This record gives sequence, structure tokens and C-alpha cells, in this order.
Amino acid sequence: MPVELPSFRRIMVGDFGVPCVGLPLMGGSITFTAIFDSDHSMQDAGGYLSISTNSPKLTCVTDDVTSLTENDTVQVPVDGVTTDYVIVVVMPDGTGITEFQLEKV
Repeated sequence: MPVELPSFRRIMVGDFGVPCVGLPLMGGSITFTAIFDSDHSMQDAGGYLSISTNSPKLTCVTDDVTSLTENDTVQVPVDGVTTDYVIVVVMPDGTGITEFQLEKV
């Protein structure tokens, strides 16, 4: 059970988020605020070989993105440039926050 109120989640995402545009495959668009993160990590490929990867994701208020699902496109401002990503996985946490695992188009 979440401790915070829905208004607290909106404040958190509003304070740390960026304006994004969702483009559902069925048409139309929605504007919402989300926290963009692109974790960088090293993946062990066996032996002495490692591969550098990043895992872009968006953290959003669930009520703002109910019309978006896997394979929809989101436009995210990254370093001042609008970048298109496809939603690979939708991960609602059950407390009012949803994360989108993204892949660059």
C-alpha cells in the first residue's frame, strides 16, 4: 500500500520530469510529464569481454499514460533534442507509478 497521496506523485514527477509526447499506434497523441533515465552499465559477455549498454526508461504517473502500451512511440527531450523511443515494456508498480522500458527508434 502506498504511503504518499496521488498529488505527491505528481509533484515528484513534475519537479524532476520533462514534457513528453506519447503517440499511440491507434492514432492521436497525449502530452505528459515523466522522469527520463538512461542507466549505463557494463554487461559481462564471458571471459574478458564486456559490453557497454544503456537502458532508457521513463517514470510516469499511471493515470497520465493509461492510453499508452507496448510498441507505441514516445518523444522525449534528451539534451535539448527531441528523441523518438518505442515502448518495449510497460511496468506499472501498483502504487500509481508506471515505468516504460524504452528502445531508441
